[in-house]
Amino acid sequence: PRDVSLIHWNTFGVASRAEFAARITSLHELEKLTARLHERGLPLTILGGGSNVILRARVPGCVARIDIPGIDIEHIDGGARVTAGAGVRWHDLVRYCLGQGLFGIENLALIPGRVGAAPMQNIGAYGSELADCFESLTAYSTDTGASSRYERDACEFAYRDSVFKRRPELVITSVSLRLSHTWSERSDYPGLDEMLNQQGGPRIPTRIAEAVIALRRYKLPDSRQHGNAGSFFKNPTLSTARFDELRAADPGLPGFETSSGVKVPAARLIERCGWKGRRLGVVGVWHRQPLVLINLGGATGRDLLNVADQITADVAQRFAVDLELEPRVLGVD
Repeated sequence: PRDVSLIHWNTFGVASRAEFAARITSLHELEKLTARLHERGLPLTILGGGSNVILRARVPGCVARIDIPGIDIEHIDGGARVTAGAGVRWHDLVRYCLGQGLFGIENLALIPGRVGAAPMQNIGAYGSELADCFESLTAYSTDTGASSRYERDACEFAYRDSVFKRRPELVITSVSLRLSHTWSERSDYPGLDEMLNQQGGPRIPTRIAEAVIALRRYKLPDSRQHGNAGSFFKNPTLSTARFDELRAADPGLPGFETSSGVKVPAARLIERCGWKGRRLGVVGVWHRQPLVLINLGGATGRDLLNVADQITADVAQRFAVDLELEPRVLGVD
């Protein structure tokens, strides 16, 4: 179809339009669509669940939603290789694997979006990230028309990042994870241990997932009621010296050692600047988690980015820390 509204194709619920739109359920359909677009000289923009994007007023060319289905399990070495189509909902995959007695992604329960988007930003939560259990993926190149297998090192995973963010011509069609029948508990992340103690009962994988779900539902708004894309800002990584300076002024500031420095919670910096719970016109900052911007009704992508610019400017002025956006910005105004 032509001149298509994308308001229901993004979890922010912002109004945006595409010249053309398509739904892709197989590699063959993707190959046919790419060939047609090349003939007409039109660009292709890929969307999954639309849960980690900010859409501007118009997206040129064709927007394609990847709905490739299917979950396949190959049992090997005390665990399994689980391969899922890029269109499978991520949380559905978590639930399915738990039901099969396969562990490793339970801390990533209830993360919105599709399987194909998971490696793109190396999704993570509560002490786990996709890279921990990732084996490989298959991606189709819209430039060459060939499909290739990418193992972990080739994906260049980093904090909320991968090579696929920098190579939009690569369309992920399936993802393979290596999961185990033997569970290794990860529950020492702030808030998770407390929730598990509060809920009581034995510490088993399903309990971990239930606690993560409860935490996410408490902290984050339901996009069906308040349009949002989850965390809007990445947690910045600082040098040890810069972190020590900030902590001297704010003794309670948490810091998490990483290979590249000390990661600090962006939410803390944003809250210290007075943004938690604020509303500016049709955009709000969620009252329980200041990393989250919400659409109060009728917000555009430009409205969201304007508020984000104000927040990043305030944090930079007060703390000399630069915040980065987590969602992708697509389209033009």
